[in-house]
Amino acid sequence: MGGELTHQNITATVRPPRCAIFINKNSPYWKAAADGAITCASEVWGGRYFLIIPTDGLSIGEKYWEILEAYSPDHLAVYNLSFADLENADPETYRKTRERYQKSWLKNGHAVEDFERFFSESSFMSRLDDFEVTDDLQEELIYRLSPFHHAANAIDQYLRHGSGFGYPYTKVAKIARHASKNILQVFMPKVEDDSTLALLIHSQTGALSADCQKDFRDANFPCRPLTDDSDSLTLLAQMLGEKQLLHNPLSYIERLPFSVSMLHLGQYYRVDRHRTHEEPVIMVLGDTVDDFCLYYSLSRMHEGVVWVPLTWLRGYISVLNQRRKLREMGETNLPSLTLTQEAARRLVSVAFGLIKYGHDPKRIQLCSMSLNKRQLAAHKSQMARSVSEGSRFKTATDCVDVRSISTSCALRVFEQANYANYRSMGFIEGKSVSPFDTPRPKNFNEIKLGEHYWLTSLQIEAYQPPPLPTLGPKMLKIFRGSSTTESRVASDGVVYLCPNAMIFGDELDAILVRPKIEMPDVMSLLDSYFATSGITTEYSDKGKYFNDTVNRFGGLDELGAFIKSKSTRSVLDKFMQSGKNADDGVFYVRTDQRAYLDLDAFAASVGSREAAANLVDDLLTKDVLQRGYILKCERCSLSSWYGLDALSSVFTCNRCSFRQRFTQKHWKNGMVEPQWCYKLAETVYQFYEKNSHLTAQVLYKLKSQSSAAFHYAPEIDLVNFSKPGQSREMDVACILDGQIIFGECKTETLKLKDIEKFEALVRKPLRNPARIVFATTQSVSEEFKGRMSRLPNAELMVRSDLYDD
Repeated sequence: MGGELTHQNITATVRPPRCAIFINKNSPYWKAAADGAITCASEVWGGRYFLIIPTDGLSIGEKYWEILEAYSPDHLAVYNLSFADLENADPETYRKTRERYQKSWLKNGHAVEDFERFFSESSFMSRLDDFEVTDDLQEELIYRLSPFHHAANAIDQYLRHGSGFGYPYTKVAKIARHASKNILQVFMPKVEDDSTLALLIHSQTGALSADCQKDFRDANFPCRPLTDDSDSLTLLAQMLGEKQLLHNPLSYIERLPFSVSMLHLGQYYRVDRHRTHEEPVIMVLGDTVDDFCLYYSLSRMHEGVVWVPLTWLRGYISVLNQRRKLREMGETNLPSLTLTQEAARRLVSVAFGLIKYGHDPKRIQLCSMSLNKRQLAAHKSQMARSVSEGSRFKTATDCVDVRSISTSCALRVFEQANYANYRSMGFIEGKSVSPFDTPRPKNFNEIKLGEHYWLTSLQIEAYQPPPLPTLGPKMLKIFRGSSTTESRVASDGVVYLCPNAMIFGDELDAILVRPKIEMPDVMSLLDSYFATSGITTEYSDKGKYFNDTVNRFGGLDELGAFIKSKSTRSVLDKFMQSGKNADDGVFYVRTDQRAYLDLDAFAASVGSREAAANLVDDLLTKDVLQRGYILKCERCSLSSWYGLDALSSVFTCNRCSFRQRFTQKHWKNGMVEPQWCYKLAETVYQFYEKNSHLTAQVLYKLKSQSSAAFHYAPEIDLVNFSKPGQSREMDVACILDGQIIFGECKTETLKLKDIEKFEALVRKPLRNPARIVFATTQSVSEEFKGRMSRLPNAELMVRSDLYDD
């Protein structure tokens, strides 16, 4: 194998899968669907941090797309409601239907003792609705989220009551007996008659199906319900983080289903600069499926998220008003609060308590998927009556649009003491020389093959590709029937299933996946992005000039700093002069159509001859400059620049080829001694003359925002953009921490036609760019800003953002 051997540092993490479960947002029994999804997730290793997303099967709300893209699920599942879900969701309908079926069963002469088994099996299999995720939406899910998938099927698990997750998920009951930590027993939350209260409690505690409880018992872990006299609201408040309870935790809290699902798992925020004490507490108000799912999904990605059902709050405020009126009338027998009304008061108090402690002030963000900001403001005033410091609650609470709720800091879950497995691997031309030594779980005495699966996530230092559906198999060569179901690129690394997609034998070392790794270059990554649209990429001439200029300067940072500074940028400006002007050390040679600079010109820019000499030396070393003389031919009178490589004691005229010994009469401007004149390298001249310096400054600024990796391909052509053979220029194309960014750079005024290319781009079957950047050194019209604002993720950069002027 040819090429130079390089080394890359790779960090491997052992973690459980991440999954988003879709439920039917239009079902009147959505609470049963959400509770069913929670039950299924509770039984799976790491399931506490699965999402629940509402959809009609045709589309997904934009906020939920934002949440999904930040979460980066490995798998997608659907929960289908069955008749069995009605036992709790609609007990009366369930009872009447059961009685009707039993009468028919007995009338047909069947044995009464067989009815229970028949009805139970039938109720599990009978679907309540025709909820399906369409092929178009599945295709969009694959492209935008890059989950593990097979062919065009994004959904790989179909869940229902009594039937949870299958391969490749790990059931906690199956691995608990092999864990270093003994869970001893599992407690289940007390049954609550109110379906909303039960759902809210389960969202924090989890729940277990009868089959899962049996699996735990078979593994010698008793499953016990909490006693009827246990306080559900205190349990809920502690799970949500009520501060005064944390000093006296409930003894069973670590053995609730969701707590057990976190067996030997830890959590961290994927943004290094995350500061918990600075993050707002999010309070979601509302009764709809969208309100609950917003709360549930945000609470899986972030601490300090509370849901307050609107019906409960209204009931609580109604009782407060009744009490006030009765007091005014002299009554002492005041109505007491119901359990859900007390829950509303307690939830507001918990949220308020989360911002009252600590040295730094925190705030509450009150939001809703079903209420507008005016309605939220009215309810905020009502909530203030729930706490002792009502005025402070009002001051500390902001009513915000859900679009402004941040998803940038997302919790990640991994096996404890198995987050940072460092490896240094040799690569030749982007391909690893040897297979990667896959880590395995550390906190289990035995890895039970066929029951214990995990994901290995690889982060390659200074290399982070975008999450695209075709990249996983290109990057990881597994050599065991590699397919799109075995590897994917997530937002936090490239991921593969372990120990293997196929289990044979009983020896872990014999089957453990050890992939080889490939790192596609930036143009290959962009081609993967455009693959579904038929667009291919190639460097334009401007792109070639750009890349050569970057190489000469020693990197984008060096080039960006040189251009950003007014003093050094003015040197390049002088090379662009097109008139004769020798007073400031700039010599324009008409026949060459180029300007050349002497040391005085540099000194005028950077402040002194010493600084100028140092700068010239540095640029000569980098081949940004060439040193030479401007000489005049004695035969044809051509004045031209000659580099040192063309000179000895003689020179040959560039026009008439006359070979002559240079003397005083050949010096430019009649000087007594020749004077060094410096030429800008041709590619650097073309780079600057074609205004690619603005593109460089945009990329330089974007790179400064990167925390992990930055890849760029400047000044490229998008081939087959509108029709076969047609190309469109793309000034900025880069990948910042795995996110695709495109941009347009103009040193003249941005026009409306500059937006059209991007409007066409977002209409294509592509994941929208994370950002679309428009950059200019001129003023921008309000008309342009208005049209630009209609593009998703568009932003504007002006001269003051990019240059030190």
